[in-house]
Amino acid sequence: MAVNEVPGLGRESLKKSSNTTRRIWTIREEKVLINILKELVKKGWKTDNGFRIGYLNKCEDTLKTDFAKTDLQVSPHITSKLTAWKMAYPPLVTAHTTSRVGFNTTTSQLDCTDD
Repeated sequence: MAVNEVPGLGRESLKKSSNTTRRIWTIREEKVLINILKELVKKGWKTDNGFRIGYLNKCEDTLKTDFAKTDLQVSPHITSKLTAWKMAYPPLVTAHTTSRVGFNTTTSQLDCTDD
């Protein structure tokens, strides 16, 4: 099934949460952000303590180049996405290092064996 055939993907969507509006990232937008961060690392923007000042603006500029009509901004969108990824990463690393858990690249899912 292609990305544009999956409901909610391939288009910008908003969910109403109490009195605020929450923006949902598309898979393509997330992949582009990951690639932008990888490029910044290659170009020397990553230091021992994190990225250099201004990297979020570089991310926003590149996202606006790739998605001309995007509403993505440094704050709150990109900073919120990076925070969410930072919170999800450690448990995934722990699960991946467990012998009973693996990653299926075909289905892009975690595989677990019952013991």
